[in-house]
Amino acid sequence: MVLDGIPGRVEKNYPLKQLTTWKIGGTAELAYWPRTLRDLRAARQRAAAAKVPVWLVGKGSNLLLPDEGLPGITLVTTQMRSIHWEDCTVRVEAGYPLARLAQEAGERGWSGLEFARGIPGSVGGAVIMNAGAHGGEIASLLERVSALTPDGTIRTFERREIEFGYRSCSLRGKVWIAEACLRFFPGDRAKILHTMQENLKRRSLNQPLEVPNAGSVFRNPPGDSAGRLIEAAGWKGKSIGGAQVSDKHANFIINTGEAKASDVLALIAEIQKDVQQKYGLALQTEIEYLGGNENQATK
Repeated sequence: MVLDGIPGRVEKNYPLKQLTTWKIGGTAELAYWPRTLRDLRAARQRAAAAKVPVWLVGKGSNLLLPDEGLPGITLVTTQMRSIHWEDCTVRVEAGYPLARLAQEAGERGWSGLEFARGIPGSVGGAVIMNAGAHGGEIASLLERVSALTPDGTIRTFERREIEFGYRSCSLRGKVWIAEACLRFFPGDRAKILHTMQENLKRRSLNQPLEVPNAGSVFRNPPGDSAGRLIEAAGWKGKSIGGAQVSDKHANFIINTGEAKASDVLALIAEIQKDVQQKYGLALQTEIEYLGGNENQATK
């Protein structure tokens, strides 16, 4: 087997639905949880030598995995959680939960990540998609990242070398984020923690957190809201198979129990077509669909 003798957990025919918040997907031929950057690098090198596909998954909070499963090796970074706190800065590995990082920074009286307290993704995924909410985004705190390149080398990218936009990063699809360095701002601890609690309450009231979902499915068009457009087009509550547009927030597609990736993709396509016809706007997806035979760097 390609991963024989490698440190860490390896599973054959692992259910992909256990790797995403949508709870959708077939099986991974091999799933592997590296614990260090060295493990991650070794797994990628072994996959390249064996000429098998390799896929990267974090906490799976913005990810749709295929019904037919994934061949080769699915690398899951959730065990890569090394963290080093310094004076208003942190160096943290890709698998560290973003919401937990926000809470811990707030406990120190460090401001900047209040927006992220309710975001269920990992640090690596947050960087690669420039995660944001409540007017904040992770790019505003980033100093540099260490990343694994396709040729197996580790490279450091300074903030000035990376271009960020709305839910976009110039490194996306090119490297795998291994570690990020963030700089915070000194603040009032009580105020920071209060802001985070208010953000959590707002998310609970406005989002279907009680059922499997992957957060916002579509990016907001400039000057408008994807949720508003989808609701105005009459899609709230409509479904295809087990995938349903949430009654609580129209930009969320929920898994009602047995949804398939094909159900979600069909629903997305119908919404895009309808909104385009009615309002002349082409909705772009925020979620990632992982499939095919190419190496991917995802959430």
